[in-house]
Amino acid sequence: MDTLTVPRRFNGPPTSGNGGYVGGALAARLGAPSVQVTLRAPPPLDRPLQLRATADGGLSLLDGELLLAEAIATAFTLAVPAAPALEVAEAAAAIARMRARTRTGNPYDQCFGCGISRDDGLCIVPGPVGDDGLVAAAWTPSPSLAGADGVLPADIAWAALDCPAGIAWNHRLGNGPPMMTGRMAAAIDLPIRAGETYIVVGWPISQDGRKLHAGTAIFDGAGRVHARSLQLWLQPRT
Repeated sequence: MDTLTVPRRFNGPPTSGNGGYVGGALAARLGAPSVQVTLRAPPPLDRPLQLRATADGGLSLLDGELLLAEAIATAFTLAVPAAPALEVAEAAAAIARMRARTRTGNPYDQCFGCGISRDDGLCIVPGPVGDDGLVAAAWTPSPSLAGADGVLPADIAWAALDCPAGIAWNHRLGNGPPMMTGRMAAAIDLPIRAGETYIVVGWPISQDGRKLHAGTAIFDGAGRVHARSLQLWLQPRT
């Protein structure tokens, strides 16, 4: 049986995989242009997890008999806002990181995607831009994250797309109990290359009870979309 291991480096919460990384790893295995991944349970770190083909052409990720995630090829539409200027994104992220360092008890400060206490993570911490809920950050991927051709693999690109959606909702709702990624549909439209500077954005779309819908995108300096995602985040049950 084919397996997938989530290395400890790619955690989201302290003891489980970053949702975007796991989604991107499944998307790479599926090989479709755009993929939807539904996360059912936290994927454990540093041990082989089973991959199983499904009758609809998708993949399931399991830990024994526990269903962790499901992936399926999909097509989705997303109205992507215009990218803010690079200097605006840089300033927004600088303020967001400064404020994050003043907070204590953040369960995601070691997250591969947005953790500010990591020196081997992405450290994408977008801040608010304007008054419509958009958050943005400038991001230059490290060469250590890329393949021999300098292009980031799908798991890293998906990880970069993940956290900005939750951060956008945190700014909209105020800091509360930690939310988690429930579902993520994403497409990589153009290669994302190490050493080049991008603008990563996230924005809230709609709320249905504890279900929070959001979008994220990665732009180059010319404002072209390189990757985009439509996400569902879940607030904890009360």
